[in-house]
Amino acid sequence: MAKNNPRIVTFKECAEARQRAHKLLKDVRHNSLIHDHYKFDCCLIGSGKRRCITKDINGKYDLDYQIVLTRGSNDDPTNIKNAFFTAFTNCKKDNEKVENSTTVVTVRCSKSEGKFDPSLEQFSFDFVIINSAGDKRIKRNGQNKYTWVNLPSKHNHTYKKFNSLSAQEQQDIIHNKVIPKVLVEKTKPENQRRASVEIFYMEVNNYQKEKKNDKI
Repeated sequence: MAKNNPRIVTFKECAEARQRAHKLLKDVRHNSLIHDHYKFDCCLIGSGKRRCITKDINGKYDLDYQIVLTRGSNDDPTNIKNAFFTAFTNCKKDNEKVENSTTVVTVRCSKSEGKFDPSLEQFSFDFVIINSAGDKRIKRNGQNKYTWVNLPSKHNHTYKKFNSLSAQEQQDIIHNKVIPKVLVEKTKPENQRRASVEIFYMEVNNYQKEKKNDKI
């Protein structure tokens, strides 16, 4: 695959991915493994929500979603994760691949006709499953075993800081501080990149420190 410069993906440009995710989730809802046992809401989170999606040097980008159970979260988490993994597998297209990782179900989509081709991968989705109270996610704790664990809380204050800023300040952080650093990371091999969310945390905290220093 030819290498490209990492760049921002516009909201319009990622419409194909968002529409595919919407259709996939609709099919999963109606799959008998889910429809007969679970109900859920789903929302776009992370860079997709903040409209700062970036393509890497291979032209790939990803969208993150939370599946929030509104019925069935009292079931065994291993059963829940396996049901959703199987449902996504049943609903995928031939040019898509479903993977079951530690905390998410990943669906990878390629441009190829027929079977999934990693060299032609276009975009992917990560679906994390959240309980009805909204404070726990499913995580693997052993071979093919899953449990409920508390959502990371150490950065809650960072989101509160960000939400307290004006719209102009939020845009300044995202477009002038976070995105340039994310684009640099996207030039690196995947196993050497800093997560975009870690860059976001760092830049929000730095921005607040700079504001305090300006007042001194």
